[in-house]
Amino acid sequence: MKMLNRIATVKDDGTVVVDVPSNFETTSLNLRSENTYGEAVDEEPVDLTDLQYRPPMQIVILIVGTRGDVQPFVAIGKRLQDYGHRVRLATHANFREFVLTAGLEFYPLGGDPKILAEYMVKNKGFLPSAPSEIPIQRKQIKEIIFSLLPACKDPDIDTGIPFKVDAIIANPPAYG
Repeated sequence: MKMLNRIATVKDDGTVVVDVPSNFETTSLNLRSENTYGEAVDEEPVDLTDLQYRPPMQIVILIVGTRGDVQPFVAIGKRLQDYGHRVRLATHANFREFVLTAGLEFYPLGGDPKILAEYMVKNKGFLPSAPSEIPIQRKQIKEIIFSLLPACKDPDIDTGIPFKVDAIIANPPAYG
């Protein structure tokens, strides 16, 4: 743990930078042989003075796609709620009941997941197979993109409770 504290730094934006010196030797890690499975491990005590209170955040999860894309993020949202955060899952309107039933706040995103899924299956990627598909997909992307900012700042549609995002989690299709 001391070694990790020396070589890893958490930046202000939350990323971790690990700088392993070129002269670093693994022998300094004091690794045990593989035959030590199940043996007791001596752990360093946690210094509670280093822990800081983190206020609850308002988190939006932006998900574009099918139920299979949405479902894992529902679990993530529930876990974040367990940690005391307010979680809004912004996705397509047809997943509203699924999200609300899970106990998360819902916000509708534009675009039709059925049209998007058909397009992805047909084209196996993002390049259209026919020019006639371009206007349809442009409309889809425009609807998605224009719904992202309101999902991050508009009040809850049902309750009117204000919302101002502190953190955003998104799957890549949400970026258009």
